[in-house]
Amino acid sequence: LLALISVSRNLRMKLGVQVLVDDPEKLDAIRQRESDITKEKIQLILNAGANVILTTGGIDDMCLKYFVDAGALAVRRCKKEDLKRIARATGAAFVSSLSNLEGEESFEPAFLGLADEIAQTRICDDELIIIKGTKAKPAAPSFYVELTIST
Repeated sequence: LLALISVSRNLRMKLGVQVLVDDPEKLDAIRQRESDITKEKIQLILNAGANVILTTGGIDDMCLKYFVDAGALAVRRCKKEDLKRIARATGAAFVSSLSNLEGEESFEPAFLGLADEIAQTRICDDELIIIKGTKAKPAAPSFYVELTIST
């Protein structure tokens, strides 16, 4: 099951936002709560049944750890045009926010797309994600997403 997300799940403070803390224990509590919020959002996606997550934004190392621990494949910095084509072929919804109309955060299983096979492979010097057997448009060709490997 494939989830397509157009924003990073990184919940760090935006530029220009300052939090002034006098007590170091409160700072640790803030950091822990930030980590818990991130984990809760990732868990919403995983609980919906997603085992492959493609996103246009970055995914920080802490978030990647949660995905790896759950046995899911998370791919960051995918091209938006590629994800739109994959969404049409797999039946996935291209999600830009986890907020619903009630103001709560949720991720529905209906947002997920289906494919027979999603694999990571190396072709020459490139790492690719190959998506085969899309369900929404069975006649669609296989798709690939090029990965940027950072060392």
